[in-house]
Amino acid sequence: MKKLVLASLVAGFAVAGNIPNCAGCHDLSYLSSKEISAKMHKFKEGQGNPMMVNIAKGLSDEDIEKVAKEYGKK
Repeated sequence: MKKLVLASLVAGFAVAGNIPNCAGCHDLSYLSSKEISAKMHKFKEGQGNPMMVNIAKGLSDEDIEKVAKEYGKK
């Protein structure tokens, strides 16, 4: 039960306004926007970490591109 509560809290913190706050849990500055987009699309397809899969499934392709642009290597 504790794990479920923790996962819910983290997921709630990580997604604000349908756009994830990736920096709350990750340092993505070393990845290009193309790499982030590819990873997020794999999560959206159900591949990888279950928490990330749940977050990505709630995002549109446009949302994923916004995330990739925001957090990708500058």
